[in-house]
Amino acid sequence: MHLAAALRSRLVNSLAKHLISEIQSGGVEPQSLAITGIDDPAGTLRAFSDAASDPDLAPALEHWIPALLTSAQPLQGTRALQRLATLLREAGTPIDLARAPIVPALLGASAVLARRLLAHPDWIEDVAEPLPAAPATAPIPADPAEIRRQKYRGLLRIAARDLASRPFVESLSELSILADRCLVAGLECAQEEVGGKPPALLALGKLGGRELNFSSDVDLVFVYSLAEVDDPGSEAQRIARLVQRLKTTLEQPSEEGFGYRVDLDLRPEGRAGVVANPIEAALGYYESFGAEWERQALIRLRPIAGDLPVGEALVRGLRPFVFRKLIGPDVMSDVRDMKHRIETERRDAGRDIDACVKEGPGGIRDVEFLVQAFQLLHGGHHPELRTGNVIEALTLLAELSLLPEFVADALREAYLWLRRAEHALQLAEEQQTSRIPRDAAGQLGLARRMGYADEHGDVARASFNDDWIAVRAEVRAHFDALVLGETQ
Repeated sequence: MHLAAALRSRLVNSLAKHLISEIQSGGVEPQSLAITGIDDPAGTLRAFSDAASDPDLAPALEHWIPALLTSAQPLQGTRALQRLATLLREAGTPIDLARAPIVPALLGASAVLARRLLAHPDWIEDVAEPLPAAPATAPIPADPAEIRRQKYRGLLRIAARDLASRPFVESLSELSILADRCLVAGLECAQEEVGGKPPALLALGKLGGRELNFSSDVDLVFVYSLAEVDDPGSEAQRIARLVQRLKTTLEQPSEEGFGYRVDLDLRPEGRAGVVANPIEAALGYYESFGAEWERQALIRLRPIAGDLPVGEALVRGLRPFVFRKLIGPDVMSDVRDMKHRIETERRDAGRDIDACVKEGPGGIRDVEFLVQAFQLLHGGHHPELRTGNVIEALTLLAELSLLPEFVADALREAYLWLRRAEHALQLAEEQQTSRIPRDAAGQLGLARRMGYADEHGDVARASFNDDWIAVRAEVRAHFDALVLGETQ
């Protein structure tokens, strides 16, 4: 595989040197850019030339031209860089790309973050240094506008750190910590408006496992205690108003963007159920009606905010349901059937599932389902396996000799590649997508965001596709061997 290509540093390459020389001499031609795969060479060249005439960018051509030349959006990124330089100069703080070298690559990778940085030019301080610092961990004030600002400042830093080639696994943790902080502040906003004691807010899905996407729903569950409550009916209505207020606070767009899309569908009884349950009712539901897929989902249940003792009590109360002491090998066939049912339903709905890094064969879900099948099978006797984090679980499965170490290592590498691809897909416009583009331009843009920086666009795209094919094949082979087994 060509996975090493994803980590190539953005050094001044031969094409960039040639382009810089031509711009300085005034003899540059659009065809000079053709090999990069840029879809508008003439427009991009004009943008490069205009930016090269900026008094603060002219001395730093070697800092920004190579990065933008092999970025996903060279034209838009160059225009954004010139606009940023103008704004900072007007503010009396000229841009210093030697101090903030990742900025050109960031502007060429993400249109949504470019817009945020142009709206707040002073945020350039957040992405200074060759490796910007991780987002802050301090509490966020209970203010909807501040939640949005802190979210995007955090995303800016996380994306910059990705582009600076720090270990990608840290991105998943940083995104989750950022979402946790925003949810805590959002719940405080709702509580201030509705009043009373907040319920316990728990996460499922990737946030529950501390592996959140760049742009993802947050899967939430709410429970509360009826102890010392005189009127259960009124309390249920108050909690429901509070949850809906939180959802609106996070989802409503503004000039500062939005917070997070909130998904409540994984609660007891799904969409047919109440938005929040007394803890006794939630435990009773799972004991009487809990389905196999719910056991699997609840592996990732994690308290985040609100009445944390109640949230922790729910997690403890559900352990016997999720991690059974007595369990047969049919758990593997149950997980297999669920995965195949998902694929069949998506195909029947006309979705291009073979291009989906999340749900398609050999995709993210294959790794997740494989790991969760082993957790369900062995978690009753190995408490250390009761983690919602896929990477941690793979490490533990190898340490317990439940998976061969080489298999765990291969799945970890493949899983992180798939997650980087999903992250890069969502980086452009913060869209909730996991679909690999079918067109050459879209694939090249994705490859660039993932770090395939060969100056020849066809080579970068081919390297990406080679890795995509190899990763899918490896993941599916392990899924078939370990989950299907003799039931295949």
